[in-house]
Amino acid sequence: MNLATILYSIVPSGPPLNIKTTSRSASSLSFTWDPPEKDKQNGVIISYTACVSHSENGHCFQTFATNKREWVARHLTASTKYYVRILASTKVGHGNYSESRGFFTNEKAAEKAIAETSSTLTFSLQIPSKTIAYFYMVALKLKDGKEPTSSGSYENSEFVTYAEARKSTNSKPYIAAVVTSSGVDGKMFVLGDGRNTSDPTSRRRRSTSSNYYNGPLEPGSSYSIFQRIVLSDKVEYYSTDWSPASKTSEYAGSPSILIKTSSGDIKAKEGDLVNLLCSAEGEPPIIFNWEKDQKLLESFMEKDKPHRSSLLVVTVKDQTSFGKYTCHIRDRFESTTYTMSVLKDTRIDNPTSGLLHSSASTSINQSIRCLTINE
Repeated sequence: MNLATILYSIVPSGPPLNIKTTSRSASSLSFTWDPPEKDKQNGVIISYTACVSHSENGHCFQTFATNKREWVARHLTASTKYYVRILASTKVGHGNYSESRGFFTNEKAAEKAIAETSSTLTFSLQIPSKTIAYFYMVALKLKDGKEPTSSGSYENSEFVTYAEARKSTNSKPYIAAVVTSSGVDGKMFVLGDGRNTSDPTSRRRRSTSSNYYNGPLEPGSSYSIFQRIVLSDKVEYYSTDWSPASKTSEYAGSPSILIKTSSGDIKAKEGDLVNLLCSAEGEPPIIFNWEKDQKLLESFMEKDKPHRSSLLVVTVKDQTSFGKYTCHIRDRFESTTYTMSVLKDTRIDNPTSGLLHSSASTSINQSIRCLTINE
C-alpha cells in the first residue's frame, strides 16, 4: 500500500454536502453546509475551507478556514452570481472540494417611499439592467419594529397573496404585483393601488394563485418591499434588499371637500348629446354610481387617469331627459354625492356648451371635480 492510499484512507474521502445560503444582501452571502457522509469522513473533521469564485471551479478570490459549518462572504458586488465550493479537513489533511454551487447577491434596495396616502405608498424602483423575464413586487406589513428576514432567503413558494396576508395573524410577505421591465410607469410603483396583475407563468404554486391583487394598505402602518427578479431563462432569480420601512398616513375622518366646477346650469336642447364627468380622489377602491329620478344609469369608468373618473353620456331625447343627475361616489371609508342639473335651452341660437348647478353632501377624503363636455 503506497503513501497516497494510506493518506486517502485517513483524510475525508467525500466532500461537504448541501451548500445553501441562509441570508443574502447586495454585498454579502451567508452559507451553511453539511459534513461529508459519515463513512467518508475518515476521522474527526477539524475544519472546513470555503472558496468563492466568479465561475465554476474558477480561481478562488476569497477563501476562509473555519471549524464551523457556516461562513459569510463579504465585499461582493450587487446582483452578481458567485460560485461556492467547500472542502473538509482532518488533522492529517484535507479532502477534495465539493461541486460548486452558484448564488446571486441581491440588488440594492429601493429607497424609502417618496409619497404616501392612508392606503398607498409610492416607490421609485431600480429597473434591472440584466435581461429579465419579469419580477414580483413583494410587500410586507411590519409589526413591532421587527426587521424582516433576508429577502433572498425566501423561496417563491413561501409568498402568499394579499388576501392570505390579511387573514394571517403573523405578518407574511405577499406578492402585490407581477411586472415586466417595460411595465413600470416611469420607474414608479404604487403599493396599494388596487390593481390586478396576472402571473406570466402557467404553473400555479402551492401558496399563490395566478392573479395578484395590489390591495389597499392599512392607515398609519409601516411596510417594506423588495423585487424578486426572474431572469430570462425563467429558472434563475435574485432579489433586491428590503426597502427601508415606509409608513402610510393616518386617515382623516372628516376632511373638507374641494369642488372645482363651472358655475351655473347646463343648458341643452332636445337631441343634444351631453357628457357628464365625475372625477374623484380618495382611498381606493373608488366606486361611482349615477342616478336620475331614483333610477340607476350606466356610465363609463376611466380607471387609468390620475383621478378616478366616471363618464355619463346623456342623449337629451325628451322632457324626461332634463333635470338632476346625481353622481354617488364611495371610497374605502366614506361616501359623497354630487348633483348636476341639465336645463332645457329655449334660445334659438345657443351653443350646447353649458354650465352646471351642483350640490355636495357628506364628508370624504377626496377632491371632487365634476365637468361637462357637450358635443
